Amino acid sequence: MIKLVLSDMDGTLLPQGGEHVSYRTVKAIRALLDAGVRFAPATGRQAYELDQRFFGARDCYQTAITANGKRVYVDGELRREILVERSVLERLYNLLADVPNTFLVVETADNWGGTRPWYCVGARAGDAEWFGRNVGFLAEACDALPDEPAISAEIACAGSDEQYEAILAQARELVPECDFATSQVHWADVMPRGINKGFGLGVLLDELGISVGEALFFGDADNDLPLMELVPDSVAVANATPTAAEAARWHVGDVADDGVAQALEELVLAQRQDRTPAFMQGTWQPPVPDDEDGDEAGEDLASEMIHQLLAAHLGPELGGEAGPVGGASGDAAQL
Repeated sequence: MIKLVLSDMDGTLLPQGGEHVSYRTVKAIRALLDAGVRFAPATGRQAYELDQRFFGARDCYQTAITANGKRVYVDGELRREILVERSVLERLYNLLADVPNTFLVVETADNWGGTRPWYCVGARAGDAEWFGRNVGFLAEACDALPDEPAISAEIACAGSDEQYEAILAQARELVPECDFATSQVHWADVMPRGINKGFGLGVLLDELGISVGEALFFGDADNDLPLMELVPDSVAVANATPTAAEAARWHVGDVADDGVAQALEELVLAQRQDRTPAFMQGTWQPPVPDDEDGDEAGEDLASEMIHQLLAAHLGPELGGEAGPVGGASGDAAQL
């Protein structure tokens, strides 16, 4: 019997760059809660961002794993918090200081309402604005680390795929006590080793008195792997990365088609009928969208986002002409 459902946000409950989840998703979560099953987002985002993305439907995220496991809430109360060490920030700042197109993003721990900026240390203004707009935060380019304690840190790269992978390899060697997980395009979450969504799950299960065998998790990306490895009934949406899709036990529809909401509706119905949900038997097929080219369109959108990033923000050293936003204005197709 499933007693707790967890779900990633971006790419799972709502499309990348989406402002909020669908109304169908909210209805499905509320039906789940009415059936006596707990629901908890498990995300790299903070609680105030959940308020925005659930457009104020707070009953949907009163219990949550946020900041990739560094903050855990139960019934609206913060039960656990882990900050990013200052020495980690300083080493990463020094590493990135001389790397073109790449910078460190820091959110201070006192940004409870989301009114304070995330500091893009060493970033050009245009690059900071682009990531702020596409990831969804208030960005401020600056030249020095903030003095306040930090709840989150990310590496952002407005360069090529090769440059992004190279800087992550250097960061892993320089800061071995941290893990680096890609959650969005050229965006890596910096996590104290062992502190991730899986760690947050352990805290949450202890608080709720629920076993991992009574949990269900939906995800789509590599930073969801710690949860997929821990939760026997892990589920990947159809748009998941190949690694996440392979790690998941079960599979449901695409985020663009409300795949998780469809699965939650089936789960509630199965609970009422005292049976195993069809998608947990490998026999359930979500409704096929009218657009037969949906998968291809999704791939084109992801490719377009990367090309937009490269065209708008690559520096002159990679063949682009500096534009007013601080990056290149070259043709993305030529990069």
